[in-house]
Amino acid sequence: MVSGAIWEKELSDVFTLVEYPQTTTEPRCLIIGGDRSGANTAKTLSIFFHSWGIDRETITNLHCSIVFQAVLEVGIVDEMSGFTFEDALAWASD
Repeated sequence: MVSGAIWEKELSDVFTLVEYPQTTTEPRCLIIGGDRSGANTAKTLSIFFHSWGIDRETITNLHCSIVFQAVLEVGIVDEMSGFTFEDALAWASD
């Protein structure tokens, strides 16, 4: 488990969902995506969200792929921490 996390779920070899304790100012939901096999962690990307916005158990590998692709195309990884994952998914699906 990721240090400090209160919940973690590996969706696939590519995406892992991580949740941290609730605070008033820090984003608490994280998706780690990319190739984490072996020692090559340089090919990973982490995106923080303020909250999931939806039941975290319903988030799928496809949802993560849609969001990651859109965020990378636009180049707004850091800006996502102010949004919920649900908001990001709706935006990325447009």
